[in-house]
Amino acid sequence: MSQNFEIATELMPYLADAVVRFRYLYPGVNVTIDGAVVIASGDGLVSASEIEQQFMFCLYRQKIYVETLPLRRTLIAGVVGR
Repeated sequence: MSQNFEIATELMPYLADAVVRFRYLYPGVNVTIDGAVVIASGDGLVSASEIEQQFMFCLYRQKIYVETLPLRRTLIAGVVGR
């Protein structure tokens, strides 16, 4: 089973970290990046549509994490007084 899907340009900065998270969650799926295209191939235990859906979820979570990190740091600093 193999699935190719394209990543939007604005999500490219988060791609490497999303791949790491995805490989942890789905060790049977091999992920390769070719420019803006993600190539996922696996052992067939996960459907192609589920692979894309779960990968995009990891990618979007990474985007949210990075974008909200400054806010979380500010809140924690305010609470602990640093």
